[in-house]
Amino acid sequence: MRFRYHSFVMTPDFLTPAQKASRLLELHHGSQPLVLINAWDAASAAMVEHCGLPAIATSSAAMANALGFPDGQYLPWAQMLDAVARVCRAVKVPVTADIESGFAANVTALETSITQIIQAGAVGVNLEDVMSANPAHQNVDLQNADAKNDDPEDGDTKNADSKQANPIRHGSPLFPLPVQIARIQAARRAAQAAGIHLVINARTDAYWQAGVDPAEAMRNTLERGKAYLQAGADCIFVPGLRNPDHIRSVIDHLRGVHQEPAINILAGAGVPAIPELAKLGVKRVSYGSGPHRAAMGLLRRIADEARTSGTFNTLTEGAVPYEEINGLMGK
Repeated sequence: MRFRYHSFVMTPDFLTPAQKASRLLELHHGSQPLVLINAWDAASAAMVEHCGLPAIATSSAAMANALGFPDGQYLPWAQMLDAVARVCRAVKVPVTADIESGFAANVTALETSITQIIQAGAVGVNLEDVMSANPAHQNVDLQNADAKNDDPEDGDTKNADSKQANPIRHGSPLFPLPVQIARIQAARRAAQAAGIHLVINARTDAYWQAGVDPAEAMRNTLERGKAYLQAGADCIFVPGLRNPDHIRSVIDHLRGVHQEPAINILAGAGVPAIPELAKLGVKRVSYGSGPHRAAMGLLRRIADEARTSGTFNTLTEGAVPYEEINGLMGK
């Protein structure tokens, strides 16, 4: 049986942020999963919308890499806000932004980050429980409850040297559960103050923490997922979760909090196809940094062909016509 994605309803030329947020939330409880092809700039976002998908998600890793920084909150916050704003201006559909752990020193600063990302045009966020790989953000939540966000204008100078970045994030510790609960509650407060129901996709890295026994990783994932929904999250994102039995276990466990819990699965190698995920009860499938890395793979193949045979086949096969991509800009 062929998989049929839910019908795409054209977004009106103007929706208020509150209406976009409501639309995004509705998409998490449809008969089929919400499929998000993550974008990294205005052009990629416009193309995804052009292809008929009803919402846009950004990828923090792809955005950081495209702007010259490694993943892990090394991209200065001011540049992140500007990049998200450009995406939001390029499309009519709702946009959810990956803001990692919020680029914030504590819950007070996180409320500021949430306010700013809403002002940039986003109506949803990914908020993760892994501590930043950037030493400038590490452990401050636990040391200084009154710290403030870095001044966005000073973001370039206050970030740690990105050349010293640790590219592996799975080894970073998780925020203690009570701290992450408080952070989700802070994000909800800030969104309520802004007058929208921000769709909070609470990411837990408990499942793929390095050096953790698989059974313990699953127990931590179930505990955190349940706690995050109770704290006000709308969806639970578990990167690394691909075993169908494990996916089913997470969904069944979270039904104790919500009759139809929204679970986000990261697309990739070894992950069940979207039709199978739909049968399991998955409500959201995101592509993460995959589309950006796939685009970089294409660029590498173009360069390899130029360097070897000197032909242009890879360049021309499947390329979007100039008129088409140019026509998507400035609408």
